[in-house]
Amino acid sequence: MLKTVATAAALLAAGALPAAAGMGQDLKTDPLAQTGACVVPGAQVALALAAKPLLVSGLGFSGITPDTADPEARRWFDQGVALIWAFDEAEAVRAFQEAQRIAPDCAMCFWGEAWARGPTINLTDRPEELAAAKKAADRAASLSAKLPPRDKALVDAIRLRASGEGTFRKADYARTMVALASRYPDDDTVATMAADAWMTDADWDKIELGSPAQTLLEGVLARNPDHSGAIHFYIHLTDAIDRQKLAEPYADRLGGIAPAASHLVHMPSHTFFGVGRYGDAMKVNLAALAAGRRYDATVKPPPTDYRTGLMGHNAHFVMQSGLMHGDTASALAGAREFATSFPDGGPPYAALLHAATYVVHGIGGDAMPDPGRSPLMKAAAAYGLGERAARAGDVGGVRRQAAAVRAALKMRDFPLVGAGGKAGRAYVEIAALVLDGRAHMLAGKPRMAANAFRRATQIQQGADFGFDPPTWWFPVRRSLGAATLAAGDARSARLQLLASLKRWPEDPLALWALSQAEAKRGDTAAAAAALAAAKKGWAGDVEQVPLSVI
Repeated sequence: MLKTVATAAALLAAGALPAAAGMGQDLKTDPLAQTGACVVPGAQVALALAAKPLLVSGLGFSGITPDTADPEARRWFDQGVALIWAFDEAEAVRAFQEAQRIAPDCAMCFWGEAWARGPTINLTDRPEELAAAKKAADRAASLSAKLPPRDKALVDAIRLRASGEGTFRKADYARTMVALASRYPDDDTVATMAADAWMTDADWDKIELGSPAQTLLEGVLARNPDHSGAIHFYIHLTDAIDRQKLAEPYADRLGGIAPAASHLVHMPSHTFFGVGRYGDAMKVNLAALAAGRRYDATVKPPPTDYRTGLMGHNAHFVMQSGLMHGDTASALAGAREFATSFPDGGPPYAALLHAATYVVHGIGGDAMPDPGRSPLMKAAAAYGLGERAARAGDVGGVRRQAAAVRAALKMRDFPLVGAGGKAGRAYVEIAALVLDGRAHMLAGKPRMAANAFRRATQIQQGADFGFDPPTWWFPVRRSLGAATLAAGDARSARLQLLASLKRWPEDPLALWALSQAEAKRGDTAAAAAALAAAKKGWAGDVEQVPLSVI
């Protein structure tokens, strides 16, 4: 694990990013490569930027050659492809349209626009884009007579996808692309597109090890480990099959391949969080937020809810991974960034992400924002203040905040957010029980604490919180292990902590508690190994964290 090498404030202020890499365009056309990465403010500049997209280097790999010899049109086409690999479809459309303006007889330039307007892993349907996608695909087909066979097949496939009535033909397109990948087994473009098409059409709850997408993407990465699209999709795939370790070598290089593509800078955090590199997950999301701000300030892309949502996702990742790493300053930076993305709290799907901001303000010791009238936000704020009281050893304060959490849960208009309307209630029930456990630990009643943590653990395991990152910020099972240890049962504590670490690997506080359990069992070697791992993953002095707040 890499230690934090820059503070949150420094990363966010400076826009710290890896060295540029990727498409290799002339840096003179790259506004992000200029000194300071800033545009002089002014109405004329703003209007010019709003009127036309800009060429940007460092967006990642392209890998497709369009049917035009014009070098500028090719650069725009490359940018469009790289932006698709980066899930920035709206900007990809603008890039392909610039290529069309320069080379109006370029079939692949219209094909690219049709491709960019279709469904993705994140944007699974997009019916509002169907008519424009069909128009672009038809235009590509009308210009495709001189295309080589592979490119003609790509045009035909994208035209098939856009030929539905009211909806894209995702399943037909996926079957076509997988068959095309069999016809061109060494073609990285076809294989990556086929994997993407298969994943876009798949039931993500049923993807298993050894799927066609895995076979295709691993073939591409064996040949080209710098393919930003293949790495991006492989990270998503290994998340789905819970095999994040497979993607780790590629995740480590993605930010350097595409330092200007905010979403690609962010993507390694899925892998890092999954393998327990919480500090690295936090760091790359701080860099992703900086990259997004630099891109938006320079290119001035039209705002979209999707772009805003991705920035909110990055900020949430900073909050959750920062807390797991013990870096509350960075977690607070993430909370403030989330408030910038969603000043009104955000859409309903972001309710539990918004709740996390109050938890962070509480644990970080910051001034608590007004939670307003929302029962969920009131509960989250009370929980955050309860965690603050626990860290101060204030058992009465913890109990008062636990009562406030339960009062919010009883409010008539409590929101039913999340899967089946249960996730919001589960979130608040866990918050109340965790504070009960904290109070019992401070009062010297670890067995009662263990009972509360056990109930919270059961709720957490049954809730649909995901792992992207998880909506509830830490594994309550580690608190159960800590309470069991405080009650004098080192053997049972060890089993609970190992079980927690299996799902949340390299959790530094679980490792710290485990080292204490191993020491009490007399296994000094195991205790030393666990302590060393805990120190490696924690931003501060992990040995100063008491069992009462683990």
